Amino acid sequence: MTRARQYAVATLPALIILGFFVWFANWIPQTEWDPPEKQDIGASMTPAQLADVGQTIALQRGCMACHTIEPGAGAQGGGRGPNWAGLATRRAQGATGGPDNLVDYLAQALYEPGAYLVEGYADIMPAATGAPAKLNYEEVVAVVDYLQSLGGKPSVKLGDIPRPSGEAAGGVAPSGGAPSADASVKDPVAIFSAFNCGNCHSLDPGAVLVGPPLDAASLEATASDRGMSPRAYVIESIVNPGAFEKEGFLSGVMPPTLGDQLTAGQLEALLNYLLPSGGGQ
Repeated sequence: MTRARQYAVATLPALIILGFFVWFANWIPQTEWDPPEKQDIGASMTPAQLADVGQTIALQRGCMACHTIEPGAGAQGGGRGPNWAGLATRRAQGATGGPDNLVDYLAQALYEPGAYLVEGYADIMPAATGAPAKLNYEEVVAVVDYLQSLGGKPSVKLGDIPRPSGEAAGGVAPSGGAPSADASVKDPVAIFSAFNCGNCHSLDPGAVLVGPPLDAASLEATASDRGMSPRAYVIESIVNPGAFEKEGFLSGVMPPTLGDQLTAGQLEALLNYLLPSGGGQ
């Protein structure tokens, strides 16, 4: 009994401390992020119904991180992308650039956003069918109707606009549709471009796009705040982006599959590119 008592006396404080920290951890308010709910879009839906769904999609998929809806501001709102308020009205009044037909203009803006740029805005928007929005055909139609409703009347039904290149009926894209780089590619600039990294991240100090800037000083500062080496932080951000999301930026935007798509050599090339000083271990 003496030995058992000694053991209990030695372990009881540790159990009390452990229990306190378990209680404390569960007492702290927890933040939970739920992925966007899939929207049910049927062939019988009217353009007005599709527009309502399109508004929800635009809010959920991060469109408003760059675009604003500011009545009376014209195309030059305060966002990183053109202002949406009165978009249909502006096009009807003969705004120059891009296809003349509003539906064609909107479809092009979603499928090939770099084909025409509103004056004053950079080519930073990725195709809406790719990351981070990842819209399928039905969702594209819904968003087109929503954008038509901003100053006009939605008119598009499923089948009225072409499907994105490579997408089959039913909204299922064939494998290999995600951005990728051939395993033989080792040039970090080519890798950075192939995965559309520059659409969301700037390499220039102080320049902010959709995601945090990737200049070495910014990466090192964030890594220091997290108590990590810059190298470990960059690896984590690429391989497991959900582990840490910097405050002030849209959650869930960074594709979680980059770690699987990059080879070890390509990952190393990106590390040396982003952290030319080595970044520690």
